[in-house]
Amino acid sequence: MKEPKRIEHPIPPLYDKESRILILGSFPSVKSRESAFFYGHPRNRFWEIMAALLRENTPSTVEEKASMLHRNHVAVWDVIKSCEISGSSDSSIRNVKANDLTQILEEGKICRIFCNGATSFKYYKKYMEAKTGMPACRLPSTSPANAAFGRERLIEEWKVICQPLRILPPGTGEVLLDWYDHNARILPWRTDPSPYHVWISEIMLQQTRVEAVLTYYHRWMEEVPDVEALARISDERLLKLWEGLGYYNRARNLKKAAGQIMKDYGGVIPSDAEELKKLSGIGDYTSGAIASIAFGKQEPAVDGNAIRIFSRLLADDRPASSGRMRKDLEKEIRRILPADRPGDFNQALMDLGSGVCLPNGKPLCDSCPFESICMAKKDGRQLSYPVKKEKKARRSYRYGVFILLKEGEVILSKRPAGGLLAGLWEFPMAEDVCSLEAASRFLQNEGIDCSDIKRLGHRKHIFSHVEWEMEGYLVEEAEVTSSQLKEKNWIRAAVEELEEGYAMPSAFEAYKSSILKGRKE
Repeated sequence: MKEPKRIEHPIPPLYDKESRILILGSFPSVKSRESAFFYGHPRNRFWEIMAALLRENTPSTVEEKASMLHRNHVAVWDVIKSCEISGSSDSSIRNVKANDLTQILEEGKICRIFCNGATSFKYYKKYMEAKTGMPACRLPSTSPANAAFGRERLIEEWKVICQPLRILPPGTGEVLLDWYDHNARILPWRTDPSPYHVWISEIMLQQTRVEAVLTYYHRWMEEVPDVEALARISDERLLKLWEGLGYYNRARNLKKAAGQIMKDYGGVIPSDAEELKKLSGIGDYTSGAIASIAFGKQEPAVDGNAIRIFSRLLADDRPASSGRMRKDLEKEIRRILPADRPGDFNQALMDLGSGVCLPNGKPLCDSCPFESICMAKKDGRQLSYPVKKEKKARRSYRYGVFILLKEGEVILSKRPAGGLLAGLWEFPMAEDVCSLEAASRFLQNEGIDCSDIKRLGHRKHIFSHVEWEMEGYLVEEAEVTSSQLKEKNWIRAAVEELEEGYAMPSAFEAYKSSILKGRKE
């Protein structure tokens, strides 16, 4: 062995203000000192292991190595500032002076420290732990001298760096696909995943359960089988087909987008995610879903299910509404998204979120393929994620709802073209009319005979940010003149046509059902 020489550490630390973890070696090897960069020995497996964990190509140049670490928020330095050492031998190290980590810890966002090998860990414990107040995790050395650890074993041990980096370990995508192969729901848009079928199903599924969508989907496809038919459908029929699904702008945007496809894309739904986002009603999630499921493009589809699953897996305590959190999550999904089955991966997330990693109540962790790597499960805090901002209280409104009948016809009013439930039909309503006496006065003021007015009962309907408290009133022989209809912009509609002829919000379903039932009796 060569005579030990005292050497000063020649390489500055690599970190930035976004660094989340710090990986410490002991002291640079001869090859590292020659190249003036970390882990320079060609047989040191550090860069190969990091690339495998980060799912990137193994970097070769100093610039590529530094870029990979910065991009993934990894800081690297060594414990020892100067020492006597013979060549690259850790066992020969004597008379150690330790580096000062203060600047890295103050300027970065370091939440975990890892030591690459026993020597690094020994000197960190001796010289640094008391000063930093942060315990370090010892990892097996990536040095070629550590022959007991092969590549796969090193990767398995080094997986612990993934959680503080908010990334998932290698193989996560394959684990999910294996679960999906045994648990996938059989759905019509999966059996025949044409671009049109996938598009319509994805729009219908927004804010709506699969079970509720199935009937609508089959009826839709019978009447509106393709883009051309959708572009030509009347607004009235469009809304009637959508009646009960809610969020009616979804249906309007479908028709607008169909017009765009006919005009700008020759009637062919584009396969590129960026082109899809140019269509009305299609955002990041829907474009990713269509591109991946229908066209096999390697695009993520980040919805509420994906956010819930990944925030629990990574114990990510950032608000789910955070733009940065969503951006990082999309990057993470893109990183583990299998190139050969991106659509299946995105649909597997949907199924896992709706059937196992449940949004309300206790998730079914025993049935989850990720149970062993879920940080929220490990800490027993599954229900703490995703972190949500406190919701604003819903605005509450009280209405009297009037069912004005006469000779098999009922009075309807059309809602304004903009705003809540735009363009749908409803029964006449009056705000703050919540008693029989108030309802009688309202009708008298409108010049409508109300001698036979009856209560139809209380109903409550909750929208996303608004709730309606409704009291229903029935007048079976309501005399409404033509001038009153014109003044109020009301119409007479045959009761028997309510089911198929007029699109009405589900808020009025109970009142509509009561008069339809009475008609049959």
